[in-house]
This record gives sequence, structure tokens and C-alpha cells, in this order.
Amino acid sequence: MKKIIMLLACVLTVGILGGCTSDKDVSSYLQALLDTSYKNDTAAFVKMGLGTGEDASALYEQGIDNGTEAFCGRLGVTDEFKEDFRTLYKDMLSKVRYEVGKAEKQSDGSYQVVVSYEKMNVFQPATAMYQEKVAELAKEWAEGEAPSEEEMMHQIVLTYKESLEAVLAEVQYNEPQTMTVRIELIDNVYTPNTDDVAELEKALFDGE
Repeated sequence: MKKIIMLLACVLTVGILGGCTSDKDVSSYLQALLDTSYKNDTAAFVKMGLGTGEDASALYEQGIDNGTEAFCGRLGVTDEFKEDFRTLYKDMLSKVRYEVGKAEKQSDGSYQVVVSYEKMNVFQPATAMYQEKVAELAKEWAEGEAPSEEEMMHQIVLTYKESLEAVLAEVQYNEPQTMTVRIELIDNVYTPNTDDVAELEKALFDGE
């Protein structure tokens, strides 16, 4: 099975922050969006007036649905396992480590926000564990009576699920690093730069 490319569906372009704001507001804004998207923590989102708790939860669930579909599509997961992988996906996102730092206003009215993060090592160790287990299965099947193709696929997907669960239970992280996320003023709406958000998403996980 090829290494998974994570397609994190964080909805980070929603929410209006007035043109009259402060560095602290902008940092809090990015923190609120990240917390809502990854951890389903809606407190800051509501406090800043970006929407109601129901709005925030709806955005989170939409992101989880989109991410799970992409995740399962890459794996070829059948409907039988989709709810299990949805739970795994939520668990994985909840474990990301980041810290939003100070925002600095730029001459064009945009802001640059420093974000500290620790890359989560999940896919490489899960894939290594999975490959080892599948090799054992292949040996068993070669030496005995091989199951049907359907049963093989069932066992293979189950094995990957169990490998992910095992790694997430004791997930390891790299040393902290930092990157900058631009918050741009577009039509009086402060919006995280999509390229920067994509880079942050990739940096949080060890997938390629």
C-alpha cells in the first residue's frame, strides 16, 4: 500500500474579522480557526464572534467528512470500515501539536503569524508495522489455504487500521519548529493564506 497523502479539510477561510483590529486579535483569530478545525474546540471561535458553537461544529464535521472520504478513497476502504477510519481520523487530528505566536502587521495591512509545531510521526511507523504484519499474513496464506480475495482485502484493511491505532496510542513527535502563516486582508476580510495553510497541514504530519 502506498504512503498516504493527507488531505486535511480544515475550513480556515471562514469568519470575518473587522478591518480595525490588533496583533492580539489576529493571533487569537488563527488560534480559533485551528482549534475548531483540528480539535473541535469552539470556545475561541464563539468568543471572537466568528459564529455560533453550532456553526463551528458544523465546519468541523464538514472537514472530518471531507478528510475521511479522501483518506478512505486513497486506501480503498469499504463502507464496512469507514466509520472506524472516521474515528481514527478525528483522533489523529486531535493529537496535532501547534502553538500560535505573535502576529506582526505588514506595510500592506496583512499580518504574519509565527506558528510553532511538532511534526507527528504516524504514517511512517504505521506503514512499517502494517507491512510487517501483511508479510506475515502472506506467508500464512501461502503455506495454508488462502482465503477469498474479498476476505484478503478485508484483512488487509483491518491490518492497516490496527497499525494506525497502535501508533496513535503512543504517537511520537519531532522537535518543535516554526513557520509563518500570512493573514491577508481581502475585501476587508482577514483570511489565512491558503498556501501557508497547506504548508502547515503538511508539516504537522510525516506523510509526503
